[in-house]
Amino acid sequence: MAITSRQFDQLCEMGINLWQKRDLNSQNKEDSKQYAHQNQQSLDNLAKKTIFSDILLSLNLTVGEISAQNNYLDVGMFNWYFISEDTEQATQPVQNKISYTGNKLITPSIDTIAQSATLKKQLWHTITKNLL
Repeated sequence: MAITSRQFDQLCEMGINLWQKRDLNSQNKEDSKQYAHQNQQSLDNLAKKTIFSDILLSLNLTVGEISAQNNYLDVGMFNWYFISEDTEQATQPVQNKISYTGNKLITPSIDTIAQSATLKKQLWHTITKNLL
């Protein structure tokens, strides 16, 4: 059964996930270019940053509860993707850089967020609206 874009958005807002056929090869290539690579070393570096620790504290989490996957951090209740530096410097305006859909939080790097009051506010708003 086909549905419209509006119907799809409404179902997603209600928390109803729909199956969609996707080309996995092109999706994986797109994701690897779009999001920064994550590993244990990058997670250790993030853990040293005060803003990251404060975010985890607000979510009642510790660094030990997070695992680094290929291109995201598995935080348990959601996956946190960081926009890669190449994509981050592209045409996307600041106010549209943080999003949360389908248990997927997408943000610029922690360093970029730390330097922008607008991004901090937007991240906090996203967290309080969707995760708390």
